[in-house]
Formats: sequence, C-alpha cells, structure tokens
Amino acid sequence: MPAPPEVLELVARFRDHRDSYLDPKYNETQLRREFVDPLFVALGWDVDNRQGYAEAYKEVVHEASIKIGESTKAPDYSFGIGGLRKFFVETKKPSVNINKDTDPAYQLRRYAWSAKLPLSILTDFEELAVYDGRVRPEKKDKASTARTKYITYEEYDDRWEEIAEIFSRDAVLKGSFDKYAESTKKKRGTAEVDDAFLKEIEKWRHDLARNVALRNKELSQRELNFAVQKTIDRIIFLRICEDRGIERYGTLQGLTSGPKIYPRLCELFRKADDRYNSGLFHFNKEKDRTEPPDEWTLALTVDDKVLKEIVKHLYYPESPYEFSVLGADILGQVYEQFLGKVIRLTSGHQAKVEDKPEVKKAGGVYYTPTYIVDYIVENTVGKLVEGREPHEVAARTKTTWKPAKKGRPLKVLDPACGSGSFLIGAYQYLLNWYRDWYTENEPAKHKDRIYQTRHDEWRLTTAERKRILLDHIYGVDIDPQAVEVTKLSLLLKVLEGENQESLEKQTRLFRERALPDLSDNIKCGNSLIGPDFYQGQQLDMFDEEERARINVFDWETEFVQIMSSGGFDAVIGNPPYVKEYTNRQPFELVRHSRNAKYYQGKMDLWYIFTCFAIDLVRIGGYHSFIATNNWITSAGASLLRKKVTSETSFLSFLDFGAIHVFTKAGIQTAIFVLLKTGTPNTCMTSFVRLRELPAPVRDLDSYLENVQTDDVVKHEVKVPGPSAASFTFSKESTTQILDRMDDVGDMRLSKQEMTQGIVCPQDIVTKAHLSSIPDATPGEGIFVLPMEKVDELGLSTEEASVLRPYYTTTELQRFYGSDKTRLRIIYLGSNADARIGELPNLKQHLDQFATVITSHYGPYGLHRARNESFFSGDAVVSLRKTKRPHFTYVDFPCYVSQTFNVIKSDRIEAKYLTGILNSKVAWFWLESRGKKQGDQLQVDSGPLQHLPIVSNVDSSAKDDLISRVEFMLRLCKKSASTKTSHERQALERQIEATDREIDQLVYELYELTDEEIKIVEEATAN
Repeated sequence: MPAPPEVLELVARFRDHRDSYLDPKYNETQLRREFVDPLFVALGWDVDNRQGYAEAYKEVVHEASIKIGESTKAPDYSFGIGGLRKFFVETKKPSVNINKDTDPAYQLRRYAWSAKLPLSILTDFEELAVYDGRVRPEKKDKASTARTKYITYEEYDDRWEEIAEIFSRDAVLKGSFDKYAESTKKKRGTAEVDDAFLKEIEKWRHDLARNVALRNKELSQRELNFAVQKTIDRIIFLRICEDRGIERYGTLQGLTSGPKIYPRLCELFRKADDRYNSGLFHFNKEKDRTEPPDEWTLALTVDDKVLKEIVKHLYYPESPYEFSVLGADILGQVYEQFLGKVIRLTSGHQAKVEDKPEVKKAGGVYYTPTYIVDYIVENTVGKLVEGREPHEVAARTKTTWKPAKKGRPLKVLDPACGSGSFLIGAYQYLLNWYRDWYTENEPAKHKDRIYQTRHDEWRLTTAERKRILLDHIYGVDIDPQAVEVTKLSLLLKVLEGENQESLEKQTRLFRERALPDLSDNIKCGNSLIGPDFYQGQQLDMFDEEERARINVFDWETEFVQIMSSGGFDAVIGNPPYVKEYTNRQPFELVRHSRNAKYYQGKMDLWYIFTCFAIDLVRIGGYHSFIATNNWITSAGASLLRKKVTSETSFLSFLDFGAIHVFTKAGIQTAIFVLLKTGTPNTCMTSFVRLRELPAPVRDLDSYLENVQTDDVVKHEVKVPGPSAASFTFSKESTTQILDRMDDVGDMRLSKQEMTQGIVCPQDIVTKAHLSSIPDATPGEGIFVLPMEKVDELGLSTEEASVLRPYYTTTELQRFYGSDKTRLRIIYLGSNADARIGELPNLKQHLDQFATVITSHYGPYGLHRARNESFFSGDAVVSLRKTKRPHFTYVDFPCYVSQTFNVIKSDRIEAKYLTGILNSKVAWFWLESRGKKQGDQLQVDSGPLQHLPIVSNVDSSAKDDLISRVEFMLRLCKKSASTKTSHERQALERQIEATDREIDQLVYELYELTDEEIKIVEEATAN
C-alpha cells in the first residue's frame, strides 16, 4: 500500500524546504498545523472534529498543554474511538534529534506509562518513533529503549502500510492496533503503572506509620491509621494539582531544602484549606459544616528523613509518573488494593502493616473494571436522564435555574463504595450529559454553567461541576479510609481539566472556594446495620473498639430528605462477596438488625445488600450490581429471588459465564438491572450470556448491540414468579419442552436419596502445605493413600479395617465404573479420637500432618464422613462439575470425595436411572434449569431433586432402556481394557451409536416431538 498523494506532497514539501524547517525558530505549533495534522487526516482521523462529536467522543483531543519551566505537562494529541483513549502523539520541532535525544522519548514514555497506553508516537515529521508504553521509563534510558519502530519521512511511502495497519482509524476500529500492541508486549522491563504506584504508596505508609507511631506515643491504632492515610492523601492531591497546573510546580519539592519539613507541609495544608474548602483539608470549625474539623494531625511530629524520601520520589528524575495523565480509574485501582491493608499497633506501640482479616479471607481485593462500571451507569443513570432536560434532572426552574418547589435532584448511591469507582463513573456520566446538553442547546443561554477554552473546547464551570457532585452523588462504606479515598477521587474529578488561571478566574467570579465539602454525601457506616442493632442488647457489652468496628448507620437520619421522599433514584455498585462459611461475623450482626428478615442459611452477604438496596430505591428507580452469577439457582438465594420478583421489574441479566471479569479471582459473575415497581415482576427480561469477550472492551453496551458471533447468546425471557424454586432464562420453545418434561415426569429424587461424597480437604499434600510441613512431598497421601504406602505402614488387622476403597474420575467414567483402584481412604469420623488409640500406625502417620489438618474431627477424623450405606450396593455416582452429564453406575463398594454426589433409591432401578441422567434430555434440562459455573454444569443435589424423571412406564420400555445401558457398560468396560488403537476406535463408534440409541429411548419416554428433539439436539451440540 503506497502512501496517499497528500502524504507524498507533505514529504516533497519537507524535502524541498528542509533547511527552513530545521531552523530552531520553526516551532511545534507550526509543525502540527502544517505537517502532523494532515498526516493523521491521511490516516483517517477526524483531527478537527468536523463530524461534530460531543466533547467526550472526539476522536482527536488537542491537549491544552501546560508549560512549567521548560516542561510540557500534557501530550500534544490524544487519539481514541468512542471515548476510549488509544494512543498519544507528542510532537517536537524538526531541529530536535528524535533518534538520539533522550529527553523527548522519556517525556512521551512517562505520559504513555502513566496513562496505561501500550503504544504512543513521538514525531517531528522528519522522524516518527513508536514506543512501548508498558516499559517503565527510567531517566538513564537511551532514546532507543522501548522503541518498537523508527521511520524517517523519506520512508513514509515505502512503509506507509506498516504505519496505517497500526495507527490508522480503521486499524484501531478493526483491532489491528490491539493485535500489534499485544504482539510487541515484552515481559522484561514491563511494570504496570498501577502496580508500581501501589508499591510506592505502600512504602510511604510503612515508613510513615513506623515513624508517626514512634514519635507520637499517645495515638491509638485508629488515630494512627487516620493520620497516615490523611497525610498520604493530602500529598498526592497537591502533587497531582501541580502536574495539572493548578498548584505551582515544585511547591512540595521546595520543602525538602530545609529542616522542619512537616510544620512547613502543614502550612501548605492550611493554605489548601483556605483555597479548596474540601474535607481533605478541614482544620477549623465552620458554619453549616456537619463534619468535625481535624484539630490534631497538624500537631504531629514527623521526621524530615521520612518526608524527604516520599517527596523525592514524586519528582523527576526519581519519579516516572506523569500525574497530569494518571486517570481516575488507575488511581482508584491503586487505592482499592491499598485499602486492603491496615496498620496495627503492637503492645510496644510499634506499627505493623498487615492484610485486613476480611481481605485475607476473601483472597484479596478486586477492582471493578471501567467497562463494567460504565455499563451499569449507562443502564441505570443513563435511563434516568434519557429524554429529560437539565432543569428536570437538577430539580431547578427552567428560566431562573433556582431550586424548584416540587421534586428533587436525581440521587445516585453506592452503598459499599470502596475507593469510589462507581461514584466516579456516575459523576463522569452526568458531567458529560450536562455539558453535551448545554452545548447542543444554545450554549450562550448557559454561560453561568459552561465556558469555552482557548482551544474551543466546551467545559462545565467549576461551580456547575460542584453542584452536580453535591446534588447527585452519594456513597457509604464501613471503612473510614475508603470514604476518604472516595472523597479524594471525586475532588480530583471536580478539578479535572482546570489549571491555576481558569480556577482562580472562576473562584473570583463566583466568590467561593474551589471544592465542595462532601461530608453530607460520602459517609462512613455499616450499610446493613442500623441503630436498632443495640435494641435489646446492653451497650456496655461492646467496648469502644467493637462499636467502631460494627459502625451502625441510620439511613433515615443520615439521608433524611432522600429517605423521606422515597429513597434513591439509582443504587449501583459491586457489593462485598462473603460466604457465611468463610466469615460468620457480618452475618451474626445482620441477624440482630432490621435486615434479619433477609437472612437465610448458605447465603452470600451481597444477597442482603441487594434486598436492602431494593428498599433504598424509590419507586421508578433502578438497582444494578455486578455479583456472582449463581444466585438465580442457589438455594441460599431464595429470599433474594422472591424479593426481586415481588417488588421489581427484572430488566436484564448479563451473564459473563466462564469469563473472569476480575482477573485475579476465580469467581463467575453477572450484572443484573432491576426497576423498582413495588409490584410483582411482569416484564420480559433481556438475557445475555457471553462465551468470549475481546480485550480491551470500553463500551460493553455497544459491543453487545453490534456483535454477530456465537460468542454471545441473547434472547428475551419471562422470569418465573416469587414462588419459583429458581430462575431460568430460556427461550419460549425451550420453556415448552421443559414444561412438557415437568408434566410427563412423575418422580423427583428426594434429598434423602442422595449424599455428597466425603469431605476431606487434606486428602494429599499440596504445595501450600509445605510451609507448615517442609519435609513432606506434594502428592504424598494424608487421608488418601496408595496401596504401596498402605503396605509400607504395616497395618494391623484392626487398622486395615478402617480403610475403604477410594475412587476418582480415573475409575469412574460416564456410565461405567471400574472396581479396580489402588487408593484407600482412612475412614474415621466423629469417633476418631475414641478409636485412634487402637490404631498406632495410622496415628503415627496422621500425626506427621497434624499442623495442616483442618477437619472438624481432626487430626484423626474426616471432616465429613458420610452414611456408609450410600457407598455399598447398586448406586449412581454423579460428577458435580462437568461440561456434560457424567453419571456412573456402580455395583461395588465405592467411596468417593465431595467431587461427586451419590444417588441411591429404592424407588427406581439404578441402571434405568443412569440411562435417563446421561441422556441429552437430562443434559438439556440441566443446562436450562440447573446450576452453572462458567461453562460447566454444577450438578448439585438441588438440581437433581428438581429434575423430572419418568418412572411409571410399561415394563418393556423400562427393559429396553436397561438393556441398552447394560450393553453400554459392557462396551465401556471392554474399551477401558483394550490396548490397540484400532480396536478402541471401533468400540468408540459403537459407544457413540449406543449413546444415540439411549437418547432416542429417553426422547420417547418424555414424549418429545421431532421438532422438540431437534431443539434438544441443537442445544446440547453447542
């Protein structure tokens, strides 16, 4: 692909007048207008926004560069699609040697790395260099470090295809940019900015905590955590303001040149209080402010050495961070992880930083990706403002813009706001919505609320940004540190895009300080536990620390006007996922509160959050969470399902299936959207299940609307009513078949006819055990032993009598189970302690592993031994997690782990039942109405108890099915022992044919028509 004529013309012009362009007097602005702008127009970009996109969706943003000394504090261009920034372009005048000079490369790489952009461009038109933004920039780096391409203007014609297939607008739209970025990703030297900055501020916390604890012995643990967090937040806020040009660059750095740094730092904090008026800096009592001032942190003693080290790492050359482009989502991700730890004071008043107990139990902290936040905001807040005008959303009079006598502003809540990602997303959405409406509807009429920059960009005034925040955004979190971080993030969002000149001009104009006080919007408390918790309980039962930990929250008092007018318009977020068996404490608190009515066994804490969120939403408002996806079928979520179908319209359910939205967590998630009606659900639900999701995704709504692949399943369904045992999202044709099965099936298995296998968490040694038992070997038997180990132990007859044959998926195939196993399980239950004295060799063996055995009856008894009658005689063994039904007929003593369920019924012949359960009919039912974990079936006792079984049939039909199952068992047994591939292949064909025969017999049992059989076959084929 040769370069287009307009590019060749640019090349010729540059070549003809090269000496003039290389003159240092020829500046960057001239270069951009004459060469760089037309170069990117030739690549398909709308450089001048001729299509008239709203500010948030401009393809090319010409940054309002802030000059600080010789340094530019923003890249010259930002290129993106649909509001998603893809790459920066930084320009230099042609007299700069891009190939060799290190400073321009370092500058661009700091921008790209801080903004988490994989690729960016440095150019003076004479040269064009592409850099990998994932490699952490270091001042000592050569200009060639992390450079993936270097092209001179004389090569533009020959290498145009190379440029266009990465950086053209079409290449970005079609994913070629992302593919190239992925192909050039180098592990060596890469360090994501959020990971690096997290390590940075964690070191600050560690050093500050130790020093503040040492020099201020009177501080309590809570006070120490508060002081350290506030100090870090204040420093970060001021440093970001410097890079944005709101504060004078180098102000913090100047403190390090003399002694007594902390007192002089506190003077900066006081000046910030005068200027910004935010709770971040609030040192004096003020009229109409409910939050008490911080009257003590300014008097702390902090050593110069600690503060010098912190400040030094915030500036060039020590710092690779460019805070002017560090996005709110990146900062939020850093802080979400940061909040996972807490400072603990030892008895000697030394500070230790450690994981919070609840975080440790949860396995870490997981930040919600931006595309998830945007999807939820779009489908809640977006629906609430759709078709409305600002005066309606703000509850203002249309002509005078004064508060209206009727109505109230839109209210958005996150009841577990964490670092504030959902509130930032909702706030940004509303900022964009107001600005776009004003600019598209006679902007001159709204001059008190918008203004135009020197680059012709429309912006909301700071006063309007403050009003939008105070009118619309609300959050609660139990963690006081999280509350402070949310406030910090929102305050930085208020100031986004401002500089010192624009801010001072506006604050003079409106005669007010630059930032709002958020104490009435973002509050600290336990969303689920109100003051009624203490009714009937003596207050003196709880000490001050315990009361602070419980942190009761009275919604009617804290948000009196909102609650008295019906509640919030939208409740959104990512609630805490806490299983009761992992952490009982929050459930015990709920059981003594007004939300006890939403408690039931085997549940997750977020179920209660959703039930209460529905209570907090006003009629006509929306509720949406991202949460685990199994609540639609889980027995422990029956109260939640009843609440949803009794009081809301179930608008949509987006199931991510096996896709891990939270990359470091193995949980399966879904997003649901509800409309509060106060009446039972009558609407159709939009159901979407994703099998794959391309990365990165910015606009999930747009992707779902336009995707045409099999990676997305979409249809409209009617969710069953409040009395339903579970929710299913099936097409009407599917529902008809399922209903037919319900009508024909005359039997359901009972709970008493099945059991989960043996629960034995420590069957063998794992790598995780080695820290406690370093001499052990991974795979070595603890409760489950190979026969070689049994022989080695030299057991007595009495000891051998407690061993049982133990089977795994190696022996238990679909249909057929081999009775040959080399494994034995030490089968001691609740009576283990009483018997172990008679079993010295087994005792000696188990004693080696006592430190890792967590069994309820440990160290000698199994955690959950089962009724042994299930493990002998004819039975059906069911694999619990499987892509297709996996049921095994056994007629020998068969002891299995919790990986399996065992079915044993006197009401139905086991071989007959095995045939039905392994059929495509059962598969179809389990896919549609059973439980799923990702792309796997989760065949627990609940689905098995609801699966309709045809048992009342004539003997010939029953005998036919049993005969086919017996033939299948013989084939599978023969296949398992066959050694030649040719013979095994022939047997596999017979097995497949017999499988089809069994399916056909089961279709006849359930009276399915040819059309219905086709639907079942197609559904199970996928």
